[in-house]
Amino acid sequence: MTVIAPTVVYPSLISRACAALDESPVFKDVPDGYLRVILRIVKKINLKRLNSPILASRATLAKESGKSVETVHRVVRWLEERGLVEREQRARPELRGSSSPLVPTKQLLDALLLSEAARASVDEAHPNTGAKASTGKPSSVSNKSPDRAANQETPFEFERVGKVRLPSDLAWLVKEQGMNCSGVLHLMKLAGQAKQRLSTVVVATRKYLEGLHGRELYAYLRALLGKGRDFGFRATEETRGVAETQEREYLKQKAQDLVGRTFQNRDRTLLVTVEDSGMLLEIRNGRRAARQFCRSFVEAIEAGRLRGV
Repeated sequence: MTVIAPTVVYPSLISRACAALDESPVFKDVPDGYLRVILRIVKKINLKRLNSPILASRATLAKESGKSVETVHRVVRWLEERGLVEREQRARPELRGSSSPLVPTKQLLDALLLSEAARASVDEAHPNTGAKASTGKPSSVSNKSPDRAANQETPFEFERVGKVRLPSDLAWLVKEQGMNCSGVLHLMKLAGQAKQRLSTVVVATRKYLEGLHGRELYAYLRALLGKGRDFGFRATEETRGVAETQEREYLKQKAQDLVGRTFQNRDRTLLVTVEDSGMLLEIRNGRRAARQFCRSFVEAIEAGRLRGV
């Protein structure tokens, strides 16, 4: 049997970013047809300057992903509407028209574990997956280690509760609801045997769990795990609903804080005014347009791409 090796080997951080894309709740609702295009975009992120523009044309992305240019345009709009990329308009003196390279936002870099904060969190949670662990030697951590069990439940964030490290989204079961750490760890083990994640079950049923404490809470979760139900879709809907509500409240507050202010880009070809209605009035080269107040606008201000007039 002939093994065909890949023609391109990407840096470990890019490979990890591609894997994180499939796990991140930010991309839970991404259409399947968009994934190949998004992966091509991720692979073109400059690791030395994470917020530098991605210069690949839409035609190039279409060719490399095996999709149409129209699909690439739809993917870019999907990413832009969620504040994951921004389009940087650039004039091209030697050609007619302009180009609009994509600029990764902090939200995208966090989701892909590429930002400094996200990378530090992963390195702390997985001290054996850093440079020393990349040699391929087996880890010396025991399979019975509570820390290892906790890290398998959630690869990104955890916190210490007493002498045990628990996933951050499960720590409240101990701190607020009075369950023993050992009970949480045992439930995590049972969830693994049922090919589920305890975090997923907890997210999907949280409103029922908040009225339970201690052993009663443990017994309820154990019973849920024994029913063989798939809580994945329900948990995704719950998480998405909470995230969308928080996002709306955040943008509403930011819009109120910036009402009446005008911002311009660095080359002074764009003016953006925040109106009382929460809409953004844009004037580019004498042409007016209106769009909804969005996170990408806020991040452009924070990054210095838009400055107050």
